[in-house]
Amino acid sequence: MACHPPPSTFKKQAAVLRQLKVFNRGVLNHVQAIRATNAVGCTSMEPWEPLEAPQRSEEEEAALRAALSALRLRSKQDSLPCRITPGVFIGGAAAARNLKGLRKRGITHILNAAPAVPCHFKDNPEGCFTYLALPLFDDPEADLLAHLEASNAFIAGALQRGGAVLVHCYAGQSRSAALVIAHLITSQGLCLMDAWALTRRGRPCAQPNSGFLRQLSAYAKLHADSGEATPGSSPPSDCEEYQLVLTQ
Repeated sequence: MACHPPPSTFKKQAAVLRQLKVFNRGVLNHVQAIRATNAVGCTSMEPWEPLEAPQRSEEEEAALRAALSALRLRSKQDSLPCRITPGVFIGGAAAARNLKGLRKRGITHILNAAPAVPCHFKDNPEGCFTYLALPLFDDPEADLLAHLEASNAFIAGALQRGGAVLVHCYAGQSRSAALVIAHLITSQGLCLMDAWALTRRGRPCAQPNSGFLRQLSAYAKLHADSGEATPGSSPPSDCEEYQLVLTQ
């Protein structure tokens, strides 16, 4: 069972952020030298040259402001779950803690594929979500196949009960996308290419890492051959579908 920080941790973080917002840099003392310690533990005083703000033209300032505005807009949009198919959504850490957004989309189940992200509403009676937390890391060497049976069963169970499920990791790009692609392969009989294309239609940034793609390629092939989603060995290096996927 995953360990989550106590609620007091988030309150302390919020308090620190509030202090930072009202902090006055003018109260800082200007220094001419700083004490430095080298690799062998010897200390010495070194001159300190304050950093100067870079000089930018009006055009550069305008471009920078536009880029920051676009970044803020993207950050706001990324806090909303992205619909892939009816009842199946993908998102990142921001979407997983957006209670208003989760309720608006009728989310009832949350699959957390990021051990570093807490199940925010697991112990909150206002949340009313059913959770599944998977200890899956975004590492090409991670065993994705070992989690697909539990993931597929959780998603299918949510849909059978008339609910909706958010599958999320940290960025909503690799782990969550891989799990949703596996669900589509199993539930809709899609090949890897079609399942990934459908996922990217709702979540354009969906990009499982190379190791997950190899495993998904093997998973799709086994499912097509046997009709059963059975974990197996990696596909041969000349697997045509896998090579095509890597070019996307």
